[in-house]
Amino acid sequence: MINASDNVQRPAPAGLFYGWIIVASVFCMSATAAGIIYSFPAFVAAFEAEFGAGRADVSFAFAISEFIWFMTGFAAGSAADRFGPRKVGFAGALIMAAGLATAAQAGSLTLLYIAYGAGVGIGGGMIYVPAVGLVQRWFRVRRGLASGLAICGTGVGTLAFPPLAMALTEALGWRGAHMVLAACALGICGAGSLMLVAHPREMGLAPDGGPAAESADPAARIPGLTLAETLRCGHFWLLYAASLLSAAAVFINYVHLVPYATDHGITAQSGILLISILGISGTVGRFVLGGLVDYVGRRHALTLIFAGLAVAMLWWLLVPPGFAALACYAAAFGVLYGGYIAMLPVLTMEYFGGRRIATIIGALYTSWGVGALFGPTLAGTIRDMAGGYFFAILMGVACMGGAAICCLLIREPAIRY
Repeated sequence: MINASDNVQRPAPAGLFYGWIIVASVFCMSATAAGIIYSFPAFVAAFEAEFGAGRADVSFAFAISEFIWFMTGFAAGSAADRFGPRKVGFAGALIMAAGLATAAQAGSLTLLYIAYGAGVGIGGGMIYVPAVGLVQRWFRVRRGLASGLAICGTGVGTLAFPPLAMALTEALGWRGAHMVLAACALGICGAGSLMLVAHPREMGLAPDGGPAAESADPAARIPGLTLAETLRCGHFWLLYAASLLSAAAVFINYVHLVPYATDHGITAQSGILLISILGISGTVGRFVLGGLVDYVGRRHALTLIFAGLAVAMLWWLLVPPGFAALACYAAAFGVLYGGYIAMLPVLTMEYFGGRRIATIIGALYTSWGVGALFGPTLAGTIRDMAGGYFFAILMGVACMGGAAICCLLIREPAIRY
């Protein structure tokens, strides 16, 4: 049940469909939340020096944060379906800011794990998953484009925040940098969440714009499956497996690409630039591929994207590790990964409908939490044991290949929503 008090009508400029304001708000929220968490590589060297820790131990702070982020998304999605996304998103902004402020005071790795897990992880999950699910309800014909534009925020955040975090660390130290990031989380995500409205019919509108049908009852059930019905669908679990395997490989990149570069003589500043390249190319992928899949089959496109990501990681494994080669890799990986991120919630809406869309996306994204937990941590352990990243990257290639196979096995839905 959606709480009516969370859906007060807001005026929009004449001729502007309020759905695009939703898209802009989700863009800003996802840019900030994702940009902050993907700034983690900027702090790896500082954490190693501060706490005298190894690469695997430091990587675990990121892994546990991402794990809790996506595991929280399930509960956050359910709460947003019941109470509305505005309250859930604003609470997430408060919690994320508190976690970053706590991390700034950490005197041990244990406290850092708690701050990143309970603060950044829980807060980020409450911000991201309900907001992404919300966009799917506001559009139908242009759902892929709208979703792609909204989730472009994660790419822009990944472009902008890591260099900002590096600059802040050089100017203020890593503790001061975390305090600035806490202010960003509270200010930007908190303000964005206040613009969210649970469904277009709450404003007398239909998806994609125009007035709602006169017969539409604001309390009527939104078409789609319940969570229990979704969990009985075999294609949900194949999509879940594909998402889990791909997430493990994706987060190997976000945690270990910069340390890999510095291990091979590339400066830390140039290494951070690789994360920014992932961000800007991911933005291109979200926009271009997110709109393109409105006109082609999403399931087959997703299979091809996973296969392309496996080939890209094979490039990383086999090409000599110079900056130019890694930049090309980051650009190719980012475009494909961006398309995948834009496509996944759209495909979820198409298969399972909007009735419990935030809850279902949250359930699906728990797979990302599991992948984020074991992917970077296991890669760091393999690197520490083997003295290099060859087998860690090979593990990522195998995971992406497995994701492509799972996606290939998914059946077409009996009903498209």
